[in-house]
Amino acid sequence: MTALAATVGVGASLLAAPATPTASAAPAGCSDYRDGALQCSVHSDSMDRDFEVIVRPAKTEGNPKVAQFIDGADSGDRNGWVTAGGALPALSDEDATLVFPAMDAWSWVQDWDGQEGAQFETFMSQELPDYLESAWGVPNGGRGTTGVTGLSSGAYGAMNLASKYPDMYSSVYALSGLYDPGMPVQRAVIDGTSMANSGHEEIAWANEGRRVENNPTLNIDKLDMPVIVSAASGITNFGGDMGPDPVATVVKGGPFEAGSMVMTAEFQAQAALAGKDNIEFHYDIIGSHAWDTWRRAAFDQGHMYRFMANI
Repeated sequence: MTALAATVGVGASLLAAPATPTASAAPAGCSDYRDGALQCSVHSDSMDRDFEVIVRPAKTEGNPKVAQFIDGADSGDRNGWVTAGGALPALSDEDATLVFPAMDAWSWVQDWDGQEGAQFETFMSQELPDYLESAWGVPNGGRGTTGVTGLSSGAYGAMNLASKYPDMYSSVYALSGLYDPGMPVQRAVIDGTSMANSGHEEIAWANEGRRVENNPTLNIDKLDMPVIVSAASGITNFGGDMGPDPVATVVKGGPFEAGSMVMTAEFQAQAALAGKDNIEFHYDIIGSHAWDTWRRAAFDQGHMYRFMANI
């Protein structure tokens, strides 16, 4: 009798329990990566080629929140936020679709005039949201509920995207960047690296009007969403991770980061003149232009988590 009652009770419990959800099939062109993310091949119609994008889907179905992560200028075949940055485990509790595209080196996230194979602004602001909507079911592709973060040249790319598409982006976090390509030093940095390292013989913009169009400082009035900006002094953290080339971390990373701090301060001055109290600035007394600095700012100091909360 007792055994029968127990059997009936177990059967009733099994009938009453909700079915365990089955894992959704991966979208076409995607395969398992790690930390709950997938490695996907995403086609760009504007460039007629495919790009690797690491996608970690949101935890809840129908969640419209998206975070785009832009790497530095000399990134390889995989986004550095995933490899050196450790973003996937650090953001494992975040309920948003995390997107890590790998783009061409020194692209500055620009639509290059006269270069059909280099339309990265279009890819980030139009094609990637379209892909997230069609392949992953992200409502409206995350338009209006997307945050964008970037470091080094990617910081400029993130700020520029947000200033040009304020209806698309709801949160920005920029690390160690430059934000005024019209200023002499910043002009030289963008133009020089574009011609020397991008594989293109010309800079991205065919004329000065296009440079103005892609100047976040001149378009600062469009930045109405929460914006977090950080930079460090350029003093190397010898007690931290010196990276694969410690000499370069000191000799190159130090001056690069010191310059970024100056350029960040210039952007802060313009933000103050424009009355933009939604843009906040953070400076670290220690740190060169390296992942040790960016991981510490993003995760140890918590700026990345606040950026995510602002989406």
